[in-house]
Amino acid sequence: MFENLNNTSVSTIKEGVELEKMEFKKLRDFLNMELLVDGFFISYKINMPKRAVEQFKTIRDDKDMLNAVLTGHLKLTDIKTMPTKSGITVSYKLTDC
Repeated sequence: MFENLNNTSVSTIKEGVELEKMEFKKLRDFLNMELLVDGFFISYKINMPKRAVEQFKTIRDDKDMLNAVLTGHLKLTDIKTMPTKSGITVSYKLTDC
């Protein structure tokens, strides 16, 4: 019944990235830093604001933007905390590099 939701034909991780050697870290661990994006996952367990999910779905679905990610042309910059109605969140900007 849910097979049509699987989008396995689109790779969203840069080739050669060894995921099994990585550990999960919160974006909060990278305050005031810049992060080169080698890829991303979208799952139902995502721990980011809804706007981030929509941003990365847009990137996944746009061939040119996804290619830019996979060839090392996307960074997260201006990573900082900010207050929201429901507490504190971490914000960032997407930047070409």
